[in-house]
Amino acid sequence: MATRSKEEVVQEFRIQSIQDAAMRVIAHKGIAGATMQDIAEEAGVAKGTIYLYFRDRDDLVEKTFETAITQLHGLIDRAWASGNTFEQKLRATIAAKFEFFRENREFFRLYASLRIPEGDIRDERRDRRHRGHCQEQYRARIDLMGQALAEAMERGEVRRMNPKRLALFIIEATNSVVIERIMENESPPEPEDIDLVTSVIFDGIGTRITT
Repeated sequence: MATRSKEEVVQEFRIQSIQDAAMRVIAHKGIAGATMQDIAEEAGVAKGTIYLYFRDRDDLVEKTFETAITQLHGLIDRAWASGNTFEQKLRATIAAKFEFFRENREFFRLYASLRIPEGDIRDERRDRRHRGHCQEQYRARIDLMGQALAEAMERGEVRRMNPKRLALFIIEATNSVVIERIMENESPPEPEDIDLVTSVIFDGIGTRITT
């Protein structure tokens, strides 16, 4: 592993401090109300310092989002490793997602709102950049869960089916619940939603009438 120079460590710390400040300012003032000066003051740096690392406010918001998602995946990895059975791993990862987005709810709610407008070419370009950065991580999530599902099928914990398709279904289902929790004003208790997702996955939703 290459040793980082003092300058690289300082730069990484400064970028992280600016992005953390951006999340706090945006959470309090909204996307439209958060200025680069506000973010600079929150981070304790000169406004010109921000422009050394970020082209403009949109670039800062996008890269802050991408950094936050990378942090989320680190939390998910640790949660995943904490369980033994597939159900334990699933519950731990859902709980980690819920906690992360609860703590950063306002930023992600406002970020989601920023991406809703249609017909703006800048949004299309931003979407392409976002997909390019996140797609690799997303595919890695599917591959990891698919492998774990295949192993659970071998142990008899999960009935046999296409593990990657099932992984895609589980990830998208949990993501949908997370997004809804971000956007709604009041959410059910977290354990209730965790039980809902896991019970649907493991028990299904159908009631079969036997004659």
